[in-house]
Amino acid sequence: MKSTCRPVLLCVSVLWSFWLSDGGQERKGLREYGTRSSPAWCKEGSLVLNRCEEHCRCKNGKLVNCFRVRKEFTRMDTKERKRYINAYKTVSVDARFKLDYQRLVAAHINAPDKLLHTTPVIFFPWHRWFLVQFENLLRRIDCRVTLPYWDWSRVAHHWWRGSRYKDIWNPGQHGLGGDGDGWDHCVEDGPFSKDKWNLLNVSGGGCLKRNFKYVALTGNTHHVRRTLSLPLKDFLQFEDTVRSVYHGDLHDLIRGTMWSSMTASNAPEMILHHSFLDKLWAEWQKKGQEYIRAYYPDLPSKKMPGSNYTASQWIDSNNLPGHVKVIYED
Repeated sequence: MKSTCRPVLLCVSVLWSFWLSDGGQERKGLREYGTRSSPAWCKEGSLVLNRCEEHCRCKNGKLVNCFRVRKEFTRMDTKERKRYINAYKTVSVDARFKLDYQRLVAAHINAPDKLLHTTPVIFFPWHRWFLVQFENLLRRIDCRVTLPYWDWSRVAHHWWRGSRYKDIWNPGQHGLGGDGDGWDHCVEDGPFSKDKWNLLNVSGGGCLKRNFKYVALTGNTHHVRRTLSLPLKDFLQFEDTVRSVYHGDLHDLIRGTMWSSMTASNAPEMILHHSFLDKLWAEWQKKGQEYIRAYYPDLPSKKMPGSNYTASQWIDSNNLPGHVKVIYED
């Protein structure tokens, strides 16, 4: 941090105040400094958190190669979870952002379902694009927000549980609320309860619905590890397992709003589910350079439905449009 103060005590005071503020906190081996382009102080080559809590590298006094870090929802602290939920609710109801939120929800509704969900052509890259667009919208509220993922494989045999504080379905303001109730299956607790939040008209309006089917998920931790261990030549098997089994399972077991492609993009849990599916693809891609573009060397050159991008632009999480880089925290 460059200082022009002359009295020694004043300089020490300023430095100490900086250290105690957000500008100098040490978090898990990372220090947080200034802004992306002009850090207050950083050590050459060190890993640094910028003001948006991206993980950056210090080079020649600047923060470069900054990554958005996506965290597992049930392992986030209460403050982080509330920050994400509040940003989600704000973009979905505040007139300044609602139209952009509606455009994203509608993009999923209007995309041909067969192309998007029943073939391997663009399932992975289209949803990666969708997630980044959604994340960009939330970051207009608070640039520290990234999309959480929900690792349901850890709770595959009781994924519906909401009684514990950390559970995704916890009824508190740090959870998503639980199963629906009554003949209409409306969610009646948590921040998305029917008296606090409604679906957009483009997806039918009314309350958020859930109708849990209390059946274990196929994708337990052992099953997921086995899927991730598939070799390069079996990419189509990997992709089909993620898309047809893991993706479809949760939609079909939560049911309600999540059950139809015409409404699912308006359900808060859809983002956390697809973030985990994207993480699985990213984990598989990390196995080697040749895994990054497996199956996708000759994708259609036309733009993906609802976007201004081709599928090939959304293959590598380390090099996405808009200088976006994404990593997933285990």
